[in-house]
Amino acid sequence: MSSLWSLQALPVKNGRRINRSDAVILPSSQWGEVMYAIPRDLENGLPIPGIWDSDYGFLIQSTNPESYALNFPTTGANGLYFYLAIRGDADELTWEPVTHEGISATMSYAYAGENNFTHERCKIYVCVKVRLTGPEAVSQWRNPYPNRIAKPRLPQTFEIIGRDREGNEVIKYGFVLQKWFAFRADYRFHHPEGEKTFQIQESWCSSLGYRMANINEVTNAVCIDRANGGASYNGCPGDVVSAIPSSLWWVRDRRINRHDRRIGAGLLTEWGYLAYYDASIPPDWYWARGPAENSVYAYHVSLAGGQIRIIWKGNDRGAMCVTP
Repeated sequence: MSSLWSLQALPVKNGRRINRSDAVILPSSQWGEVMYAIPRDLENGLPIPGIWDSDYGFLIQSTNPESYALNFPTTGANGLYFYLAIRGDADELTWEPVTHEGISATMSYAYAGENNFTHERCKIYVCVKVRLTGPEAVSQWRNPYPNRIAKPRLPQTFEIIGRDREGNEVIKYGFVLQKWFAFRADYRFHHPEGEKTFQIQESWCSSLGYRMANINEVTNAVCIDRANGGASYNGCPGDVVSAIPSSLWWVRDRRINRHDRRIGAGLLTEWGYLAYYDASIPPDWYWARGPAENSVYAYHVSLAGGQIRIIWKGNDRGAMCVTP
């Protein structure tokens, strides 16, 4: 056998007893298998075979480094995190941080007793928390002319490796970041000073060295033509499709303006409700560019469910800035 190693029997952890004997020697590949990549928010997810499990999040799409781009996540922002759910005895591995272009993925073990979210999921699996950190602009929210922030060259491949005591690679998970986001809160309720109109927020993103995000980089919701069943407050001039594949949300044969959960179909389809992550991304509506935009009207997107609406550009909304 290759990559052999042995460990003494480990005590009970997280409600799981790890039954292992000094006499048992197994190849490292048998010590664990990544089953799911679990974002902190699991809402707005319809079961999609082979892609999304409503209780555990994204299924692993590829273990081949050449196709890591199929895995979650393809988008990121400072402070977002997810859990790798590993089946097997992977409790004692070491995980070194991975950094590319000023973006880091830092790993730590999460246990069943850590919080309500991990209570059931980490009883069944070994959970490794993966936290992304990178460029952000929170300190410049009140500055109408912000300084540029670091602009990572993307895409970048992140390969997360769990190693045993001898340094052997036991568990690997890879993903390719395609887009990086920075945010600016609207502040119209808490700090009314200063307008946050479409033009102002677009200029603010540009000052960072980023650009305002497009709706298809954020959500896969579909905004229904007002004349074809879309409510006046929730409709668009013609059916407006954002990311593909489009959301599967339907009720009584009518499409619902809401994202579902996908890989590569926008920031919210991957991460869900960003306010759950304690990542300084306030729950709000944010400006985004789209196909029916004109000199008077533009799109805004809800972080709560990815809904798309079109409104007057003179309203105040938050900014979603993205690169590249």
